[in-house]
Amino acid sequence: MAKIFEFKTISAKTEFPVPVPGTMYELINKEMGAENIGVTLIDIEPGFEIEPHIHYHKKKEQAYIVLEGNATVVVNGTEHHVKPNTVVFLSPGDEHGIISTGEKSCKILEVFSPLEPNGFVE
Repeated sequence: MAKIFEFKTISAKTEFPVPVPGTMYELINKEMGAENIGVTLIDIEPGFEIEPHIHYHKKKEQAYIVLEGNATVVVNGTEHHVKPNTVVFLSPGDEHGIISTGEKSCKILEVFSPLEPNGFVE
């Protein structure tokens, strides 16, 4: 079942497994009928971490697509400075975390699969 919509019509999500200093919008999820893929728009306030610590997922593949702002993405212990048009791919087991480093908020599109429970491991 196809769906076409403007993301502005989606309410910001406030309850997530970790504190998020900013706004998150679940653009594609099970409630919309998705079975295998999830998409979230994340708007992180300047100077804040999206995760309070480094973590990984047991089965989830993820891609972060930086739309606006700057951030530092830590992947397997290495810091990478990212800016708009940067894509970060994470395999299951890759330890990661994100810190917004610019003076403006950092907007990131997160695409992930599968949609199974988080599998979040600290």
